[in-house]
Order: sequence, then C-alpha cells, then structure tokens
Amino acid sequence: MLLAATLILQTLIAPPRFVEAWPFPALPTVKIDEWQAKVGVAQEFAYRDKLQGRVFWIDGTANLERCDSDEKIAALMEKVAKTGFNTVVYDVKPIVGRTLYPSKLTEKLTEWKGQKMPLEFDPLAAMVREAKKNGLSILVSMNAFAEGHSYAKRDADNPDTQFGKPGWGYEHPELQTHVYKANPAIFPANGDQLPVVVLPSKPNTWNGDNAIFTTLTNLPTADWYVALDEKGSILSRGPEKPTTGVSFILAKGDDVQDLRTLTDERGVVAFESMYNFVSMESEQNQIPLMMNPHEPMVQARTFAFVDEVFANYDIDGLLFDDRLRFAGLEADFSPYTRDLFGKYVGRNVNWPQDVYLTTFDTRLRTGIDPGPLFDAWLTFRAQTLTDWVKKVRTHIPTGKQFGIYAGSWYGDYAQYGNNYGSDQIQAGFPFLTSHYRKTGFAKELDLLITGCYYPTATIVDAMKVSGPIGRTVEAAGVVSNRVARDQCWTYAGIMLSDFKGDTELLGKAMQAAAATTQGVMVFDLSHDIDLYWEVFEKAFLTDPKKAPHTRPNLIALVRRTRLTWEANGWREPPFPFFPGAPGAGF
Repeated sequence: MLLAATLILQTLIAPPRFVEAWPFPALPTVKIDEWQAKVGVAQEFAYRDKLQGRVFWIDGTANLERCDSDEKIAALMEKVAKTGFNTVVYDVKPIVGRTLYPSKLTEKLTEWKGQKMPLEFDPLAAMVREAKKNGLSILVSMNAFAEGHSYAKRDADNPDTQFGKPGWGYEHPELQTHVYKANPAIFPANGDQLPVVVLPSKPNTWNGDNAIFTTLTNLPTADWYVALDEKGSILSRGPEKPTTGVSFILAKGDDVQDLRTLTDERGVVAFESMYNFVSMESEQNQIPLMMNPHEPMVQARTFAFVDEVFANYDIDGLLFDDRLRFAGLEADFSPYTRDLFGKYVGRNVNWPQDVYLTTFDTRLRTGIDPGPLFDAWLTFRAQTLTDWVKKVRTHIPTGKQFGIYAGSWYGDYAQYGNNYGSDQIQAGFPFLTSHYRKTGFAKELDLLITGCYYPTATIVDAMKVSGPIGRTVEAAGVVSNRVARDQCWTYAGIMLSDFKGDTELLGKAMQAAAATTQGVMVFDLSHDIDLYWEVFEKAFLTDPKKAPHTRPNLIALVRRTRLTWEANGWREPPFPFFPGAPGAGF
C-alpha cells in the first residue's frame, strides 16, 4: 500500500524545474530553469556535438587606438585565442557611417574622441590575417541604416573636433528618415490651435509664447496662470502664481487674452497634438542619424558595403549591428513612404490619423491613439526590412556566415520594424498578428546574437531579491532562443560594464548565457577587459569548443531535424513570457 501511494504521489509531482547547470565546468554552477533552457534542436545539437560560440566583440570607435598597428592587433588576437575565445567580431562601419578600412564608398575613420588611426593603416587586413593565424573565426560588423553621428554634427564647425565629418547622411537630407513630430496644443472655442511651448523644469529663458510647466518648483513669472489637476480640471486662474496643481499653463502679453478666453469657457483643459514631419537631423533625439530604409538608394548603399568587404577581405561572415531598424515608431513618415504605404494597403491614407495620433495627458506624458491601419503599419515596415534582409542574403558569398545583432527583448522590436524571429513563432505578443508573424526573417540568418545586457544572471537570482525575472541573462537567453525557433544559431551577449569588476557575477552570467543559447558574446574590449581575462581563461581553456556557426551546413540540418520532430508529433512547450527591460541591448 505504501509503495502504491508513493508511485501515485510521484506521478502527481512534476520533476524540479530549477537544477544546477555548468556549461563551463571550471566555473561555479548556477541554478537554471531547465524546462525552458533546453528547448529546441539547436540546443540539442550544440550539446551533443560539444559546440559553443565564444565571441569577442571589438567596437570600432571605442577601440581605435587599440587596433592602430600590426603589432597591437597581433598581440590582441594572440591573447584572445590563448584565452579560449573562438570567434572575433570587428566593428568596421560604426554609426557615423565611415569605415575603419579603406573604402571606395566613404572616407576612412581616422579619429574619435582623441584616439587616432593612421590613414595609411588598414586594421581590417591585419585583423583578418592575425585572427586566421590564431585559429579564430573572424566576422565583421556594420551598421545598416545609420549614416551619421550627432556628436560629430554638433562639433562639425569646431576646427578641433575629435569626430571628423558628421557622416554621409547629413549630406543627403532627402534620404534621411522623416520623423513624425508632435507637440502639445490647446484649442480655443474658435477652433484655432493654441500651441504650447513645453518648458524644462529649470528654464533659463522664455520668449513669452503660451507655455506649460509641470512642476511648481521654479515656476517662471508670467502675466496669467492656469493651474490644472491630474484630470485637467482647472484649479485656479489669474495673475497670481498658483500654489497647487500638477501642471500650469502660462501666458504673457498679447497671448493672455487667448488663454483667458479658453479657460473662461471651460472647466477642463485637454491637450491635443499639433504635428509635422521633419527630416531626422532637424529633430535628432538619438545619437545615430538614421536613414529611410524604404529608399532604394539607401538600400543600394548597404549592399555596396557588403560587396566591397567580401571582395577585399577573407572574412568568415558579416553581422549587421542594431541599426538594422527604423528610428522608432515615429519613423518613417516621409512623402515617399506615405505613397508606398498607400499602395500597400490599397487606398489613400489619412496621414497620420490612420496610423496613429500622438496623445498628451495633463502631465505631458505622451502616448498614442492607434488608427485603423496601425497593425498594417507595423507589418508594412517589418516587411520592408525582411525583404531587405533577403536581398542582403544574395550578396553573401556561398559558405560565408550572415547574421545580426539585436536587443534581446523581442517585445521592443515591432516599433522598430525588425522582426528577427521565426515566421512560425507562436507567442502572446499583441503585435504578433498572422500578417506580422510572416515577416519573421530568422530563417534567412545563420546567426543571431542578442544583447542580454543585465547584471542579474539567473531567474533564481532575481527571485531571491523579488526582482523582475525577465530582466536576467537567463530569461533573455531563453526568449532569444525560442524566438529564433531553430532557424539560426543563437548566442547570448553580455556586457562587461554590467559587472563592474565583479568576476564572480561575470562567471554566473556566462553560465546563464551558455546554458540557454548556443554561445556567449562578450562586449567589449574597451570595458576594462584586463579585469576579466582570468575568468575567460578558466571558463574556456578547461573545455575547448568550436563555434557551431563554423560547422558548414549544420544549421540546415538543424532546420530539417526540427521539421522531422514536428512531423513525428513533437510540440514545443508554450512560449515563456519573460518581459525584458525596454531598450535592453540597444
């Protein structure tokens, strides 16, 4: 009877999820959610064949002087190989758009933040030669749609600039992405828009236009004030400074009458939006100058760089960095894109209302009101990038590797147009409509590296401190592997600056990365690398492994095996919804 009861109990209790894992046997073990970490054929094959990507990333601008001579590169490649890495990624086209190698398409990058690169020296030629001499796989990285840097533009007129020319994109404003720019406005009874200038919390000057201020602290002097509560109800109005409220509309001189007219007629004020569409450089709110990916000339330029680098260097493959995307949900709203989108949906588009309108609450927090074509807009942009990826694939020579780097939080990427997942993925993301799903381009890739850039290594580590489990290297690696769905190899990237010299924490992050994907990418040489060589040596040298992307045709076998499994009734477990941090890995 006791034996029977024990057997029944065993059938009711599932085996433990959280088990010790040690993909690097020389490092301390970590506790991993095994149910999620081992899903898929790629994981099975990498474990079976003892394959593991060990990727060392070398940023182009940050390491300019570390790679400015044959001697330095020879010493670096020897160190990387002796430490146990099997792959190097060298960033040869940073976001400024100039290259580190001599190019016929752009000028060579010779200076950056006080670092210099000799004009006559070709670091890529040296990198390829020394990588191969040391048995390393050598991949190059390029930024697809970034062709300028805001810092270089800012200092362009300074004869002592440390950045050089701002970038090709600034010379071609017609090809820059056009941004949907919205500003708050209020509406008097006559229907005219009354624009509102948003003042910073500590304004140095104010030219007198109607303005809104969102804190009582340092409230500027005005002729008329309107104080609003959270819902926009008017708390007070008049020439005296208010003593309470969450936001305040201010006016001077001739603008006072318009503001009084509005607020005398209403007890509640609502902020709506005024909008226009501007080239990115006129409203550049991010460091890279992003071009319009829909433009044929922009696409042709990216293909030309691919052709050039493969024609002139014996590299093993190419990755596109995180600028393989649109600038944001607000891009691209150019006339050219409007016409393309109209053809895509088969009708004239009410622009931008059919896509979305920007909204403002009383505290001037922005939001969106999606229009009837909102999901079509997401799919349209994703399809453009997927078609571009397919075209790039045709420029990759046979036998060479093609991949991308992207942020690990897949949930971010619908707003950027980059659907790097499988076109068969089944998951609970609201944007993942049947049409959007079909734009997934993982099957066009050999390799997907994601930035799992979190200082917390495992889900268990996060649970111990009641932290968000999705913001861990482990969860990010799991999501990346499941998004790819055995269509390409997946490596989890970790960023050394997350660990601030803590070698134990780095070791745990490496274990989590390698347990949930088929490899680990380390970013970057410039991040106090000397603090960490010993950890890499301990992890890698006791258990040397080849990178799966260096095995010819193996990923094709992974894809075929996946189909066989499914034909025989295998079904992957439900997709784990581990929400990551917005912008993780960007």
